[in-house]
Amino acid sequence: MEIENRTQWHPAFCTSMELELIENRKGLTYDREYNLNSEPLRIDLLIIKKDPNEVIRNEIGAFFLGYNIVEYKSPDDKVNIDTFYKVLSYACLYKSDTGAVDEILDTDITITLIREKKPKKLLGQLAKEYQIIKRGKGIYQISGMLFPMQIIAIKELERNQHVWLRSLTRSMDLVQAEELLSNYEGLQNDEDRAKAGVIVNLVSDINSALFEQIVSGGEKMSEALKKMILPELGELKLVLADKEAEIADKEAEIADKEAEIADKEAEIAELKRMLAEARGELV
Repeated sequence: MEIENRTQWHPAFCTSMELELIENRKGLTYDREYNLNSEPLRIDLLIIKKDPNEVIRNEIGAFFLGYNIVEYKSPDDKVNIDTFYKVLSYACLYKSDTGAVDEILDTDITITLIREKKPKKLLGQLAKEYQIIKRGKGIYQISGMLFPMQIIAIKELERNQHVWLRSLTRSMDLVQAEELLSNYEGLQNDEDRAKAGVIVNLVSDINSALFEQIVSGGEKMSEALKKMILPELGELKLVLADKEAEIADKEAEIADKEAEIADKEAEIAELKRMLAEARGELV
């Protein structure tokens, strides 16, 4: 569907991570879709500490070392053992292709795999070879690997601590939406508000019925926020209206065909009647 094709999960995810780690804004750099080498292989998000002593208070970022590879899987993506090895290979390629020999130590690289739901089967497979430690709600650390790794299940994260990441869902409820909008309204920095706007635009599109309900109520929403959301909903309504009009045209076409068939049947019935009368007169 056209609506699905417009969905841009990854930009909203990268923005969510920047807002998650907002307290360390000055101490981190973010490279989106970092090219590993000349081949078309890209890391979703590479987070680098500017200062090795940077302390990250966010419980997801507390795991980070100097160079942190983050792979995000949208609700439409599958996560399995092959996904695990693919992300692991990203870290190996990054380590081997960044300049001088051992310029980046393997002990200074982490891997974070993030998805909405807990990958139970994958964790079960990994548990056979590695130690898995649950460091918090939705945060699973895997020990004993070549690189430290954590798997984040967004849906299990603490609701009030991870508003931005938890908003990346098709199944947002009213309370969650109001928390997201409240956090957006509370941002003072224009750059942060612009980043948050990317997330609000995405989720208002994906959860359009819910946001239409909020806009129609509107008592907790500023006019500026309404104006930001309404174009998205308006565009969605236009797409749906076009689809409904297309369906109506098809139904009208079918109705015309059925009427034409009925006319033909009536004509045949009349011819049969006339033929029967003619036969009667001959007898």
